[in-house]
Amino acid sequence: IGGQTKAMSSAKLPSEKFEIPVAGGQLAVFRYGDGQGDPVLLIHGVTSSNRAFQIFADELIARGKAPYAVDLRGRGDSNSLPGPFGMAQHAKDMAAVIDFLDSKYPKKPEVIGHSMGGFVLAALAGLYPERIGRIVFADGGIPLPLPPGMTVEQVMPFILGPALERLSMTFESKEIYRDYWREHPALKRGWGPVMEEYVDYDLRDGKPSTNPLAVEEDSRDLFGDDLVAKSLRGLKNECLLIRAPRGLQNEEGGLYPPAMMDAVLNEYPKIKMVNLNDVNHYEMFLIPDGARQVAEIIYGDKK
Repeated sequence: IGGQTKAMSSAKLPSEKFEIPVAGGQLAVFRYGDGQGDPVLLIHGVTSSNRAFQIFADELIARGKAPYAVDLRGRGDSNSLPGPFGMAQHAKDMAAVIDFLDSKYPKKPEVIGHSMGGFVLAALAGLYPERIGRIVFADGGIPLPLPPGMTVEQVMPFILGPALERLSMTFESKEIYRDYWREHPALKRGWGPVMEEYVDYDLRDGKPSTNPLAVEEDSRDLFGDDLVAKSLRGLKNECLLIRAPRGLQNEEGGLYPPAMMDAVLNEYPKIKMVNLNDVNHYEMFLIPDGARQVAEIIYGDKK
């Protein structure tokens, strides 16, 4: 299933790219390593890409896993795919990826979803529970209540504003785009070759690769769609929510403030929250200490 393009080689780059037929075209999926071991499907956040998992893929490979990271519809090498977007559509796309993995591996893939990728994972678990193995939510996937008295329409500009502003900008060179990101408060500490590759991959003809319409449609599902909450309530097996203690701007408290999580997780008894140490929402995958912590929580020490 799906065509494959020439192999790629570099320290942290994926080793092979596959193009999976989905509604409207081809979805890009990247394998890290030689493909030996049990498959793990990695799903990124709202304006991210497969390159978010470069360091984490090494941790998985060291534990006998075969990591595959997608570019979601509207992002990265999948950015030409048309809408509709939203969690149900992403879940259908992931089911097509799982068809591809089923042709290669006897075991069902484990799935790890970061940030918005966690919401995609929740929809996948609700719509196709028989298709997947163990699942892990990485600082995402759990809906939070709207602020008192506010509607989805009122909240959306606060959620989307910074991302949509960046997506509307033009950057004249990779160096200028790197400079833009290098000053981001959540990326400063770990800046280096892996983050440069992450940022370089995102720039296409001077523009960030994410389709703004995808961001708008997808973000609405994080608050305004019951599929995710219903899916989480219907989970049959226990699973982890791995929480970063600092958030999108490196702020204390993170995306999931501890004070509200007891009440939120009461709704979803199968989800157990585990806290990381001293990393933010991005660093949990983009710096070695974060990626190691996440891998150890899920899989233990390296083999």
